[in-house]
Amino acid sequence: MMSTVICSTYNSPNFLELVLNSLLFQDQFNFELLIADDGSNDKTKDLINDFKVHAPFKVTHVWHEDKDWRKSQIHNKSIAIAKNDHLIFIDGDCILGTSFVSDHQLIYKENLSKYVFMGRRVELGEKLTKELNLKNYRKVLFSYFSLRFVQSCISSDTYAGLRKFSFHNPFLRKVLKANNVLDLLGCNFSLSKKSMIEINGFNDEYQRGEDGDIFIRLRNSGHKLIGKKYFAVMFHLFHSRGNYQYVDDNYAKIYKDHAYKWAQDGLNKYLA
Repeated sequence: MMSTVICSTYNSPNFLELVLNSLLFQDQFNFELLIADDGSNDKTKDLINDFKVHAPFKVTHVWHEDKDWRKSQIHNKSIAIAKNDHLIFIDGDCILGTSFVSDHQLIYKENLSKYVFMGRRVELGEKLTKELNLKNYRKVLFSYFSLRFVQSCISSDTYAGLRKFSFHNPFLRKVLKANNVLDLLGCNFSLSKKSMIEINGFNDEYQRGEDGDIFIRLRNSGHKLIGKKYFAVMFHLFHSRGNYQYVDDNYAKIYKDHAYKWAQDGLNKYLA
């Protein structure tokens, strides 16, 4: 089967370089990559052009002009041109495990439609993130006996370090409560393109909090919610965040609205 991986980014070429490199180590390449770029400058463009030369899969740079936060819009533009029904969403600050794409595809093969898969990630600390580069990140993050990674976890620099491991054994997953994921992270989820069309994609009115909005509409439209930790492994690179209390407040409001299934300003205007 073929999938479309949609990677969002904005002016973070150092992070994006690591993420793109991790795609070169997937255990198979049955996917196209759409880089949903919310108006980055030429440094990102040059990085992507160089990456296209040696990538063993098709890479398309989807870009629009920088007019403040328009992540929802660039996502919708990318969904509209996706060539495959299976969509996998990642962010340009999240390094992928070797079986990341194939894990997402396994869920799709088992369910096909009316579902959303919701993964999780390791939260890398500020100190460890600053040390990572193309030469060392695989040894530090993916080695089973990485002393530096263990030190980062013990010092509480890195959070949820056990999520670097992928467990498929049913008994072990039950012990670890590995299937207890109740909401959606925009950096690690997948579903069918048909499902996105059904809910009219991302809400273009949103400036942050778009992943929670997607989750509510999928839940309300009767989609099967599949959440798994220790599966589709991902490492989130540390960066500072602002105070977005308004995002949490809005999510708490729409969470109670079970009639909300359709974005009034969304995907349909980008579809041919």
